[in-house]
Parts: sequence; structure tokens; C-alpha cells
Amino acid sequence: MEFEAEALAILEGRHVAVLSTLVLGGPAMACVWYGFDAGDIVVSTPAGRRKDKNVRTDPRVALLVDVRDAEHVPGALGYRGVEVRGLAEMEDDPGARLRRAIVGRYLAPIPEEFEARLSVDERAIIRIRATRVRTWDYTRGR
Repeated sequence: MEFEAEALAILEGRHVAVLSTLVLGGPAMACVWYGFDAGDIVVSTPAGRRKDKNVRTDPRVALLVDVRDAEHVPGALGYRGVEVRGLAEMEDDPGARLRRAIVGRYLAPIPEEFEARLSVDERAIIRIRATRVRTWDYTRGR
């Protein structure tokens, strides 16, 4: 699924997202950095940990980016966002190519201490293929 311009305008910002995965008993949510690869959203997570296990058990996920603008717009609530629902799969990241791209979105240039960790931490990539995308913009009253 291709992202529309309004969704991309939000997703391309350097915002922290909330990733929701499913675990027995309900959703599990975590704040994450994310990036893009081949039209998909990608998130790095420690291999073998909760998000990794949850996605392997049930691939349904949601990613929420909620942007609260510093300037309040009279007559509006002053925030906008995007929700991406989709199916996720876990994959390896040889050479930390995707991890480097994700970290680089937030910390360019990548600090030495992060660069050193990129090659030693055991992490996996959650690849999210969007099936539904919904945006809202209360700065414009909708």
C-alpha cells in the first residue's frame, strides 16, 4: 500500500511512534524510532525480546504517530497524526543497514557510541506492510 501525501508529511518527520503488537491478553505498546525501506515502515528491536516474539506469534500491528504542534490554533485542538495498521514480519539486518538508516533519521550524524553499538547489539527488524492508513488533523478542525 502506498502512503498518501498527508500521511507521508507526518511520517517523514522525526517523531517517536507508538508501536502496538498483540500478546495474550491484549495489546502491548512501546515507543519506537522508525524508518522506511521499499515502501514499508521498519522498526529495530532487540532480537528475541517481547516485540520480536509478539510479531512472530501474531503479525497484526499498529503504529501511531501523534504530532502535537507547539502553537495552539484558535478553535482547534492543535494536533494531527497518522495511524498505520498492517501485517509485520521479522527479519535479520545484516551489517545493520536498516538500523543505521533508522538511527540516522534521528541522530544525524550518528554519534560514535551509537555507531559502535550498531555492529554488536543483536537486533532484528520489524517490517510493517500497511493495510490501512488513517490520518487526522485537528489543527484544521477535522
